[in-house]
Amino acid sequence: MSFGPVAQAEDESPLGEQMDEMSGALKSLRRLKRDPERWAKSAAAIEKGAQACIKVMTMVPKEIADLPAGPAKAKALADSRRLMGLTLAGFAELELAFLAEDEEKVETALDKLKELKGEGHEKYNKDE
Repeated sequence: MSFGPVAQAEDESPLGEQMDEMSGALKSLRRLKRDPERWAKSAAAIEKGAQACIKVMTMVPKEIADLPAGPAKAKALADSRRLMGLTLAGFAELELAFLAEDEEKVETALDKLKELKGEGHEKYNKDE
Protein backbone atom coordinates (compact mmCIF):
# COMPACT_ATOMS: atom_id res chain seq x y z
CA MET A 1 0.00 0.00 0.00
CA SER A 2 1.69 3.17 -1.14
CA PHE A 3 0.54 6.74 -0.90
CA GLY A 4 0.35 9.45 -3.54
CA PRO A 5 0.86 9.22 -7.29
CA VAL A 6 3.11 6.33 -8.24
CA ALA A 7 4.53 4.38 -11.12
CA GLN A 8 3.13 0.96 -11.97
CA ALA A 9 3.16 -1.46 -9.04
CA GLU A 10 5.50 -3.96 -10.72
CA ASP A 11 7.93 -1.18 -11.62
CA GLU A 12 11.18 -1.42 -9.66
CA SER A 13 12.14 2.11 -10.65
CA PRO A 14 13.60 4.56 -8.13
CA LEU A 15 10.11 6.07 -7.88
CA GLY A 16 8.59 2.67 -7.09
CA GLU A 17 11.29 1.97 -4.51
CA GLN A 18 10.65 5.27 -2.70
CA MET A 19 6.89 4.70 -2.77
CA ASP A 20 7.55 1.30 -1.18
CA GLU A 21 9.55 3.08 1.55
CA MET A 22 6.59 5.37 2.23
CA SER A 23 4.23 2.42 2.31
CA GLY A 24 6.54 0.43 4.58
CA ALA A 25 6.71 3.29 7.06
CA LEU A 26 2.93 3.32 7.30
CA LYS A 27 2.61 -0.46 7.48
CA SER A 28 5.12 -0.56 10.34
CA LEU A 29 2.61 1.32 12.49
CA ARG A 30 0.49 -1.81 12.85
CA ARG A 31 3.45 -3.78 14.20
CA LEU A 32 4.23 -1.02 16.68
CA LYS A 33 0.69 -0.75 18.05
CA ARG A 34 1.49 -2.85 21.16
CA ASP A 35 5.11 -1.76 21.56
CA PRO A 36 5.74 0.08 24.86
CA GLU A 37 7.83 2.60 22.91
CA ARG A 38 5.16 2.93 20.22
CA TRP A 39 4.96 6.69 20.11
CA ALA A 40 8.66 7.41 19.60
CA LYS A 41 9.24 4.47 17.26
CA SER A 42 6.20 5.38 15.17
CA ALA A 43 7.33 9.00 14.88
CA ALA A 44 10.76 7.80 13.71
CA ALA A 45 9.20 5.45 11.13
CA ILE A 46 7.00 8.24 9.79
CA GLU A 47 9.99 10.60 9.56
CA LYS A 48 11.69 7.97 7.40
CA GLY A 49 8.58 7.82 5.20
CA ALA A 50 8.59 11.61 4.92
CA GLN A 51 12.19 11.50 3.67
CA ALA A 52 11.11 9.04 0.96
CA CYS A 53 8.25 11.38 0.07
CA ILE A 54 10.71 14.23 -0.41
CA LYS A 55 12.68 12.06 -2.85
CA VAL A 56 9.49 11.09 -4.72
CA MET A 57 8.66 14.77 -5.18
CA THR A 58 11.65 15.05 -7.56
CA MET A 59 10.38 12.22 -9.77
CA VAL A 60 7.68 11.95 -12.44
CA PRO A 61 5.11 9.12 -12.43
CA LYS A 62 5.25 6.94 -15.56
CA GLU A 63 1.70 7.79 -16.62
CA ILE A 64 2.62 11.48 -16.66
CA ALA A 65 6.00 10.97 -18.31
CA ASP A 66 4.25 9.08 -21.13
CA LEU A 67 1.90 11.99 -21.90
CA PRO A 68 2.71 14.11 -24.95
CA ALA A 69 4.14 17.56 -24.19
CA GLY A 70 1.45 20.18 -23.83
CA PRO A 71 -1.08 21.66 -21.44
CA ALA A 72 -2.45 18.29 -20.26
CA LYS A 73 1.01 17.12 -19.25
CA ALA A 74 1.81 20.42 -17.52
CA LYS A 75 -1.46 20.20 -15.58
CA ALA A 76 -0.79 16.58 -14.59
CA LEU A 77 2.73 17.46 -13.39
CA ALA A 78 1.41 20.35 -11.31
CA ASP A 79 -1.32 18.16 -9.83
CA SER A 80 1.16 15.39 -9.05
CA ARG A 81 3.35 17.91 -7.20
CA ARG A 82 0.26 19.17 -5.34
CA LEU A 83 -0.64 15.66 -4.23
CA MET A 84 2.90 14.86 -3.13
CA GLY A 85 3.13 18.16 -1.25
CA LEU A 86 -0.08 17.32 0.58
CA THR A 87 1.26 13.83 1.24
CA LEU A 88 4.43 15.25 2.77
CA ALA A 89 2.31 17.56 4.93
CA GLY A 90 0.26 14.52 5.95
CA PHE A 91 3.39 12.65 6.99
CA ALA A 92 4.46 15.69 9.05
CA GLU A 93 1.02 15.87 10.72
CA LEU A 94 1.24 12.16 11.51
CA GLU A 95 4.73 12.50 12.96
CA LEU A 96 3.58 15.41 15.13
CA ALA A 97 0.58 13.39 16.31
CA PHE A 98 2.84 10.54 17.39
CA LEU A 99 5.22 12.93 19.12
CA ALA A 100 2.20 14.40 20.98
CA GLU A 101 0.98 10.85 21.77
CA ASP A 102 -2.46 11.86 20.49
CA GLU A 103 -4.42 8.88 19.12
CA GLU A 104 -7.21 11.04 17.69
CA LYS A 105 -4.75 13.16 15.70
CA VAL A 106 -2.99 9.97 14.52
CA GLU A 107 -6.28 8.63 13.13
CA THR A 108 -7.14 11.96 11.48
CA ALA A 109 -3.73 12.18 9.79
CA LEU A 110 -3.95 8.55 8.62
CA ASP A 111 -7.39 9.20 7.14
CA LYS A 112 -6.04 12.20 5.19
CA LEU A 113 -3.16 10.11 3.84
CA LYS A 114 -5.55 7.35 2.75
CA GLU A 115 -7.67 9.89 0.87
CA LEU A 116 -4.60 11.28 -0.89
CA LYS A 117 -3.48 7.78 -1.83
CA GLY A 118 -6.86 7.07 -3.38
CA GLU A 119 -6.86 10.29 -5.37
CA GLY A 120 -3.29 9.83 -6.58
CA HIS A 121 -3.76 6.22 -7.59
CA GLU A 122 -7.02 6.98 -9.37
CA LYS A 123 -5.30 9.65 -11.45
CA TYR A 124 -1.75 8.38 -11.92
CA ASN A 125 -1.63 4.66 -11.26
CA LYS A 126 -4.41 3.17 -13.34
CA ASP A 127 -2.89 -0.34 -13.22
CA GLU A 128 -3.32 -0.72 -9.46
